[in-house]
Amino acid sequence: MEKNEIEEILKKQGDVRGAVFHTDLNYVLQKTASEDNIAKIEEKLKKWGVDLVYRKVEPMGWYPVAWRTFSLLAIQEVLGWDEEEIKKMGRNAPRVSFIVKLFFKLLPDIGKFAQQIPKYWAKHYTCGTLKVAELDKENKILALRLENFAFHPILCEYLEGYFEAATKLTRPKDSIVTCQEIQCSFKDNAPCEIYQIKWSS
Repeated sequence: MEKNEIEEILKKQGDVRGAVFHTDLNYVLQKTASEDNIAKIEEKLKKWGVDLVYRKVEPMGWYPVAWRTFSLLAIQEVLGWDEEEIKKMGRNAPRVSFIVKLFFKLLPDIGKFAQQIPKYWAKHYTCGTLKVAELDKENKILALRLENFAFHPILCEYLEGYFEAATKLTRPKDSIVTCQEIQCSFKDNAPCEIYQIKWSS
């Protein structure tokens, strides 16, 4: 990464719960079974001015979203992962957290699920506002509008997977759920991100 790009991301304000770094750590170990890879990722982060040691992170502590961004970027660069693998990381996150799984499984009604999404976001992030832009139960479409969260496109990829898997937890086991970012502040020069979620049943 170029120095000016690093500085630009570090300037952005907002914090996230430390649990996100634990999910990153667990996913990398699950996929590569290599402590050496973790060391390489942490070394890459240090070169970018981010003094992050995954195992020292407090799950309920607050850490810069900029660090969360760099965590994903370092993982992608060190391991050579593509956009789809980052999306898989996002899909994995809700599945490995007992609290998250319990929270969403208690909301089998898609309407109640949609009502809770903005509150759930606010408990995990101090920046960005997540709103329900559309809920069409008949056609099985839910659109989420994420405002003031333009850190880096890699977070868009990750959140596509995350929102997909979180919604899947509320649907019957045989339901097919997909999520696609249909508006992006980076790709479309739009004022916010919009994620469209569809499900089969």
